[in-house]
Amino acid sequence: MKKIMFFAYDGTGLGHLMRLIKIALGLSNYCKVLVVSGHKALPNIIPDGIEYALIPNFVEMRDKNGYSNEQTNNIRINIIDKIFNEFAPDAFVTDYLPYGKRCELANIITKANCLKYFILRSEIGGERLVHEDVFSVRNIDILAKYYTRILIASDPAITPMEQYLWLPVKIKEMISYIGFVTYSVSDNDIKIVRNNYLSPSNQKWMVCSAGGGKKGEEFINKCIELSRDNRLKDWKVDIIFGYYNSILWPFGDVHNYTIKNVTFHKWIKDLYLLHASADCVVCSGGYNTLTETMQGIKKHVFSYSVMNYEEEDEQVNNIRGLSKYYYIKEIRSLNTLVETTIDSIHDFQNFNQIQLNMNGIKNATLIITKDLNSINTK
Repeated sequence: MKKIMFFAYDGTGLGHLMRLIKIALGLSNYCKVLVVSGHKALPNIIPDGIEYALIPNFVEMRDKNGYSNEQTNNIRINIIDKIFNEFAPDAFVTDYLPYGKRCELANIITKANCLKYFILRSEIGGERLVHEDVFSVRNIDILAKYYTRILIASDPAITPMEQYLWLPVKIKEMISYIGFVTYSVSDNDIKIVRNNYLSPSNQKWMVCSAGGGKKGEEFINKCIELSRDNRLKDWKVDIIFGYYNSILWPFGDVHNYTIKNVTFHKWIKDLYLLHASADCVVCSGGYNTLTETMQGIKKHVFSYSVMNYEEEDEQVNNIRGLSKYYYIKEIRSLNTLVETTIDSIHDFQNFNQIQLNMNGIKNATLIITKDLNSINTK
């Protein structure tokens, strides 16, 4: 059986790890997969049956031991290289940056005899990040020399090929669109989830989610205010703080707590099922969160970018791009979140939803397994 190793850098949001985990799950039906990351959430979000290796988190290791950045990085490089050599994969998959944030993948990328795949999300985060980070002069050279393919986890309607025309021909030839990477959710899945979360007397359901929770503290506090509005008294409301949310959890050792019609959750492993099954979702503008809300039943989605727009416009672009094809309304200011949500919650108008390519898991699996079956990498 072919083997594939995935690596997600722990300094990014949880969405990067989630995207790779979803692809790994698809490939696990045909290959042995291993997901490697320093994300502390990894053991709690990895699907059952998927092998993983949790390496020391960069910041925690550095601060706890008083190491320099260089010392910390060298230790992690040795750990990553050891895991790679022992697993001996036929393919390696990563995202974010071709060499990793601190060149921790340089040995693997330049020396390992395996297929190498770079996953690119729909929105990188602005022109500066495109030209100075992902597609810097150095990284373009690395991608061209060492990588097998660049897989764009988007639909050309959202991320047109025209925006990559400035890249060298070699890089453009490496690009394949796979579609959005998100779990599919069946009608039966939705029925089970709604039965688990709703009572027979209360079938209107709102889910408020900050995704992984990073930078979502003010947003979640505003969602709590929304849930207390008397106009939602006949709605069931679930508020998910997110794994990395820094709001002090006020309910002791339990992971969820219910007050009247509102249930608070620290985090939920299968959050995608709630995003797909609710009648209304109020959420941040992360890639995974939004694409998960686009699955399942017809619903209203109200989305707010928790990122500083002046520094990074990724979430705003996610919201505005996807809202052309789905029932997503942008919340431009937290001050308007409550009224905008309540005023528009029943107003679908005559919106013609257009189906985007949501088969990223399936298509990535097909491409990578085909490559592995046709090329002798050993």
